[in-house]
Amino acid sequence: MQVRRFHLPAIPPVGECVSLPPDEAHHAATVLRLRQGEALVLLDGAGTVAEAVVASMDGGRRPDIACRVTSREVLSPPARRVRLYVAPPRGKTMGLVLRAAVELGAWRITPILCRYGVARPDGDKASWRAELLTAMKQSGNAFLPELDPPLGFHEALAQAPEPGAFGAVPRAGSASAESLPVAGDLGLWIGPEGGFSLEEEEALHDRGFVPVTVGRWVLRVETAVPALLAGMVGRD
Repeated sequence: MQVRRFHLPAIPPVGECVSLPPDEAHHAATVLRLRQGEALVLLDGAGTVAEAVVASMDGGRRPDIACRVTSREVLSPPARRVRLYVAPPRGKTMGLVLRAAVELGAWRITPILCRYGVARPDGDKASWRAELLTAMKQSGNAFLPELDPPLGFHEALAQAPEPGAFGAVPRAGSASAESLPVAGDLGLWIGPEGGFSLEEEEALHDRGFVPVTVGRWVLRVETAVPALLAGMVGRD
């Protein structure tokens, strides 16, 4: 049976009814063809997961779908919260990066503008957030990552509060993601297609950040993000 998940910023207690947001109601009625009495799952993006049934439907151009909550659970945040600092790739590839980040449990995402990266990302915060919401509902991840506006590399580094690792760096002396501590906040820095500049790498080293790699070869951004996140998240 297909699980139909919807984003609802405020989920009420068990037994109460709530209407889906207009965009979610439109998708449920016109694309998924949801009917009264059918089951669905609600996610608030902050750790709450609820099961519900469609209590009533009002069709039309602006459908109104009321759901009755039948169960509700609040999940604990992970022991390790990974903040992804990533240089946006060109075109629509950033969507793949964002979806992978949600599916693998990134806690926060900060796009960074690097010397060898794009000067102006192709997407905007609204389109990127839409990618995050789609991935959250598809994967069932109860925690929607916080999305920052793009920051210059040095500005992001100056503001970064957590210890960090950067990669993928195919060179001697690099660690593996599995060798990093399991608990505690961590920043994962992924550069652009051309890699971090020498100056940027030196700045990361000066902060005590660890170079990490998953193999001998240079990875694309959309490959490096899931390859490294998979070894950092979900081991608690």
